[in-house]
Amino acid sequence: MKKIGKLSLILAALVALLCGCTQSNIVSPTGGTVAGDGVPDVEVDKNISIDWPEVREDLRDSFLDPYGEFADYVLDMDVRYDGGSGLLTVLLPVTHKTTGEVAVVYAETVLKAVGSSIATQNFYYEAPDEEEADKTYYGSYFDEHDVCVQVFFYDEEGKTDTYLVNDTMKAGEQRALTAQN
Repeated sequence: MKKIGKLSLILAALVALLCGCTQSNIVSPTGGTVAGDGVPDVEVDKNISIDWPEVREDLRDSFLDPYGEFADYVLDMDVRYDGGSGLLTVLLPVTHKTTGEVAVVYAETVLKAVGSSIATQNFYYEAPDEEEADKTYYGSYFDEHDVCVQVFFYDEEGKTDTYLVNDTMKAGEQRALTAQN
């Protein structure tokens, strides 16, 4: 019993000794002052640049699947951003099976995917609501940036008069796209 009492006394002394050696300089700095105003910065940075090749790969992963919703129409896709003009161009070459109505639905679905991908990279931007499929809200990125959407037959790129959709939406419009042909 004496051994247990001695052991308890030794452990209590060690605990007391160690408590004095564990002062945290993070919670209370040695000098007593905190650099800056002491308030954490929780603001979201709007100026994070978007990785456009990653957006392109996200789109390709979603839409170039041979069993996807638009598998009969999709051939390739590209997203190009011009920093000088601030214009985002979405290029969607499709098969000759594609009608104007299908092209509009496809382009709007791709725009929502672009908005979601951008919001994933930069939390400043809001993604479109996935549950509101009939709404024409593509994400808050398009409240501040223009976008040109071009849906065309794969063998007629550059012939803008034959494009199914060649629509430029100005920043903040957030409207349904219109078919050209």
